[in-house]
Amino acid sequence: MKNKSLEKEAIEKHCLECWDDDKEKVLNCPYNKCPLWKFRLKEEKKREKN
Repeated sequence: MKNKSLEKEAIEKHCLECWDDDKEKVLNCPYNKCPLWKFRLKEEKKREKN
């Protein structure tokens, strides 16, 4: 479980660095060729479904 949170933290950090710490831009990121793109919203999408 700890590894999952570390992975998520690393992905979030990467995405925020890519978009100058703008969470709104991360949410709307158009760069789906990025290898991390499909993981950037994993937790948020789960929360929306519940």
